[in-house]
Amino acid sequence: MANKKKTVTKKKAATTRKKSTVSKRKTTPAKKKTSSVKKTPMSNQRFAVPANVANNGIHQQNIALLPSGLMEDAMTAVESNMNDFVDIADNNLTSLQRKRKIGPGVRNYGFIDKVSDLAEANPQFAQFFKITDLKNCIRNIEMCRDLIVLLQAFARAVTNTMMVYSDDAYTMALIYYKMVSEMSRRGDPIAMELARELQPFFKRKKHSSGEPTDKELERDVHALLHGKKDGKIVVENISPKTTAGIRKVVDDTRKSKAAIKETESMSSEE
Repeated sequence: MANKKKTVTKKKAATTRKKSTVSKRKTTPAKKKTSSVKKTPMSNQRFAVPANVANNGIHQQNIALLPSGLMEDAMTAVESNMNDFVDIADNNLTSLQRKRKIGPGVRNYGFIDKVSDLAEANPQFAQFFKITDLKNCIRNIEMCRDLIVLLQAFARAVTNTMMVYSDDAYTMALIYYKMVSEMSRRGDPIAMELARELQPFFKRKKHSSGEPTDKELERDVHALLHGKKDGKIVVENISPKTTAGIRKVVDDTRKSKAAIKETESMSSEE
């Protein structure tokens, strides 16, 4: 009997050990809490709430105007340089005259540069022009090309800035339109009038020409093949030898009726 009591006491001791382990596990999250409390000042410093965020959590954008002095100076400088460049160069060309001129492409410029080297080495064949004039033309082409690259880079920077502001403005305008549309569905009279004023900007204009577009033809053919419309599509083409063919498309389809797909074998049997 005494031996049995001893075994019971051993089991109780084992249970007490398990409890102690549980208590150790409970102490571990307390350490995590203390560590998180220590890190709060760092998070407050790094992720401080900006001044343009309201109490309700909505981001209030603060878009400032571009410096007016900088923009005016840039416009004045570009206009002044353009007027000076027009005065010293012969560049008043119409659209037809520009098409008739030979541009300095890669192959054209390479040919000109090669001829310049050969003419300088063999001047006896340069009978109808001066080699110095050819050299000056090549140098002017290079300077104009460098200026074009710089102007294109400047134009790209201005265009990128304009696109950023356009995207922000359109996003804010779309938010306003969605809010007005939602309030209009709820019956607000002012919102209904505002939504009516803004709806024309989201309506697509119908094509004035009677001939359907390629997308409309594809959609109608798909509907006819799957039996979703009733009607017919006739394509007539005349292909002369000298010019491009004259094509006439007649799209006569009707909705909500059955359609029959006729194959070549069916038409031959008839």
